[in-house]
Amino acid sequence: MFEFSILSLDTILNFGIKMAAFLGGLAALIFIHELGHFLVARKVGVVVEKFSLGFGPKIMSFTRGDTEYLIAWIPLGGYVKMKGEEVGEEITDNKGSFSAAPVLHRLAIAFAGPLFNILFAIAIYYCVYLVGVPALSPLIGTVKDESPAFVAGLQTGDRILSIDNEKILYWEHLQNIVHKSPGRSLDFQVERSSGIAANITITPISEQITDLFGDKESVGLIGITPLVRSIILVKDDTPASRAGIQAGDTLLSVDGTTIYGWGDLKTAAVDKPGQTLKFKILRNGTEIITTLIPEAKIVKDITGKSVEIGLLGIGMAGEMANEQYGVFGALKRSIEETGRLIYLIAVSIKKMVSGSIPADSIGGPILIFQIYGEQAEQGFNELIRLTALLSINLGLLNLLPIPVLDGGHIFFFLIEMIRGKPISERNRERAQQVGMFMLLSLMVFAFYNDIARIIT
Repeated sequence: MFEFSILSLDTILNFGIKMAAFLGGLAALIFIHELGHFLVARKVGVVVEKFSLGFGPKIMSFTRGDTEYLIAWIPLGGYVKMKGEEVGEEITDNKGSFSAAPVLHRLAIAFAGPLFNILFAIAIYYCVYLVGVPALSPLIGTVKDESPAFVAGLQTGDRILSIDNEKILYWEHLQNIVHKSPGRSLDFQVERSSGIAANITITPISEQITDLFGDKESVGLIGITPLVRSIILVKDDTPASRAGIQAGDTLLSVDGTTIYGWGDLKTAAVDKPGQTLKFKILRNGTEIITTLIPEAKIVKDITGKSVEIGLLGIGMAGEMANEQYGVFGALKRSIEETGRLIYLIAVSIKKMVSGSIPADSIGGPILIFQIYGEQAEQGFNELIRLTALLSINLGLLNLLPIPVLDGGHIFFFLIEMIRGKPISERNRERAQQVGMFMLLSLMVFAFYNDIARIIT
């Protein structure tokens, strides 16, 4: 007799949702990118012969005008095939040919794909900020001893209402003002936990902090952190789930150490893998004490150094406010957020190329699928913001001066503008072969990293 291990309906449904989110997001990114090439090519009079989502054998297609629109089996990309685009392609009529178009037109076509990805991100963030997105409230958790905030009298539970008469609704807004004001006296309007209002003057001091990439920068600091201790996520089959901790609990303390934020939790638990710890939580007004042993796990920090941490399996958040803007405010905020992410991704790419960020942090389709799945569980808002981030990432990566990518084509067109004549077909063909080899090598390496993460 044969026995079959049947997956539960919930498991199948969960996987289906993740796969749908992944394929839907990927299709949107590819479509927008290729749409940019397509529309600009049509605008300058270049004939588009094929518009494809995916590579390989086609699943379905239809033809309208001069263009065949198709969906192919391999969903890891797409392409727009233009008349006379390929090196060595023989054509009898140069009318509508890509190779015969003015160099500025060809450059515009190549640049349009990455540009549309950036504009797509702005459009997503515009809608997000019109509807509203959860943002951390300016509620104080810890106040560092002897810090400017401590000396001025700020306390745990205080809510920052305004700074220099500028209304403060979100922690990020508070942080930006303080970071930009070392040595400058700031007037804080504060609401105490008792409801009493207070006006406090604080002068941020200049200190060095470590940014996302491990670099040092000098900013203004006053010595406070946000109040973050509400458990919003408990992963299955983790120390937290086995200890009976649930989403909606409030984490009060670990082994007697009061928890006000991630910094406290790191010191009290994450830095103590394998140790038996007592977690005090608040659930529906009742205090509960449970035992938890952080699971030892080796991870790599931003420099690539292996460190051991204690895995808990929880996600925490603080009090959230709805960050929402009007028609023009949402546009301004969406451009700011897109610009911030462009800078962060560009710096990441630069550091990866220089070796400052370890190469094994590069991820491929499997990692993207996993991230999409996690964000799908968090809700549509998180999912659509991830799509915006990946759209920016796709746009910037395509601007790298690698043959085969849009950036490689742009590089050749700029050389042509300087020389007054195009690069020879033979040299272009060789460059494309090198570019294809580089791209395939990168894809194989990314797949290898993805599989290695799963194994480890």
